[in-house]
Amino acid sequence: MPIRAIVFDASGTLLNDIHAVWNANSAAYTALGLDSINSIRTLEEFKIRFKLPVPEFHRANGIPPELVDKVERKFREFYPQYAPGVGIFPEVNGVLQELRKRRVILGVASNIPTLFLREHLRKFKIYGYFDVITGQEDCDEQKPSPKPILVTVERLGLRPQEAMYVGDMEEDMIAGKKANAVTVAIVRDESYHPRWRLERQEPDFLISDLSELLVACPG
Repeated sequence: MPIRAIVFDASGTLLNDIHAVWNANSAAYTALGLDSINSIRTLEEFKIRFKLPVPEFHRANGIPPELVDKVERKFREFYPQYAPGVGIFPEVNGVLQELRKRRVILGVASNIPTLFLREHLRKFKIYGYFDVITGQEDCDEQKPSPKPILVTVERLGLRPQEAMYVGDMEEDMIAGKKANAVTVAIVRDESYHPRWRLERQEPDFLISDLSELLVACPG
C-alpha cells in the first residue's frame, strides 16, 4: 500500500529539547525534595532510563505513586524556564517544505503537553506544514499506546497502513507497530534513546537525518 502520510513524533525528532526536558524534570524533583530518590545524574543515564508514558518513568525512578501527579505539575511549572533552550534540527524545515511540495500529508503525534507543543511549532515556523497536530491533551492515552497515532491518522482521513511514523524512542516504535504504521527510527546524538534501544524493536527503517525520508517519498 503506498505511503500517503508521514506522522512525526516531536521531541528528539523535530525538536531538540532533551536538555530542557531533563533540566525541568530535575528541577521538579528538587522542588519536591526528591533529590535523594532521583538517582539520574547524567544526560546519558537519563537517555537510557527515560520511558513513556512519563508517569511510569517517575514510578520506575522511585517516585511514590502519590507524588507522581505533583512531579508532573512541577515539571510544567519549570519547563517554560528552560524552553528558550529548545531548538529545531537543522534539516527539519527544508524536509517538511519538500514533502509538502510532493503532496505528502503531514501530522504530529506527540506526548508533549499540547500548549508547549504548539508554541514550539509556531516559534520555529513549521506549524503550518501539518494537517493534524496531536499533543498530550488531545488524546486520553500516551505512547507506547498506539492511540495517539491512530487518532492522528483517523483525523487525516487515512488508514494506518498508509502512514509512516517517525520517532526517536523505543516507545515510538512500539506504538507505530501496534498502530500498523510503517515505523521509522531516527538516531542522533540528541535522541532520547540510544541506538540499541531502537534497534531491539526492529523498526522498518533506521535513519540518522530526516532528509532520508525524501528517498522513501520520491514524489
